[in-house]
Amino acid sequence: MTSRNTDKDEELRVLHWNVHSWRDEADQSNANAVIELVRKTVPHVVSLVEVDEMWSRPSVLDEVAAQTGYASIFAPTFEFGQDQPTGGFGNAILSRLPALAVRQRQLTWPTTLYDGTEPSEPRSALFVKLQGPNGPVWIGNTHLPRVGEAKRSNALQRLSELLMEQSGPWLLVGDFNTAADSWIGKQPLWQVCPAPAVPTYPTAKPVEAIDYCVVPSGSVVQGEVLKRTGSDHLPILVRCRLLGSRPR
Repeated sequence: MTSRNTDKDEELRVLHWNVHSWRDEADQSNANAVIELVRKTVPHVVSLVEVDEMWSRPSVLDEVAAQTGYASIFAPTFEFGQDQPTGGFGNAILSRLPALAVRQRQLTWPTTLYDGTEPSEPRSALFVKLQGPNGPVWIGNTHLPRVGEAKRSNALQRLSELLMEQSGPWLLVGDFNTAADSWIGKQPLWQVCPAPAVPTYPTAKPVEAIDYCVVPSGSVVQGEVLKRTGSDHLPILVRCRLLGSRPR
């Protein structure tokens, strides 16, 4: 795909990638790899997780957005630093569709401040309401705990509750750190793509299908895992026509 389709197209295209704190597998910046992939796939929306921004340095996210012509929305799940915040970490969305509303919802509540360890790391979901090709649509993304099954299960329960509250067409994508059938199971209201599941982690020899998309059942959706280097996860590209109750 080398040229932009117009936003009048019925099909909504969403690119998702865990960008690993903007580092590739050789611990070098992967910003150019992200820019290149966005330009190549030309999605309406880009979902990025593990976005790591230092407040004292030029924003990598802003640079990616500027180089690709997208607006950026960054909602840090938490800020880090010693005596004062020096940076933020979390989920971001790039969009070339108009944004109508933004919501961030916490999924976990650690009992201590972030100290550099995963157990102390909060988790959240970012939801952005966009004016899509066929009307308003909520696009969400998230990154769930890898360590601690109970903590991840609690986050998934909270996430499920949030999805049940959605009143119009929606799409959720992310790094869930668990297979879709471990929590969605036979849920009749939702469907998952790619289907069947395709491994996305680790990049060199993928064996875990932990990056995927969830949409309302009955939606026309296709998900493709892209064979791209640049992070420890493979990206996915979703093409869909969403179903959902009438927007409020």
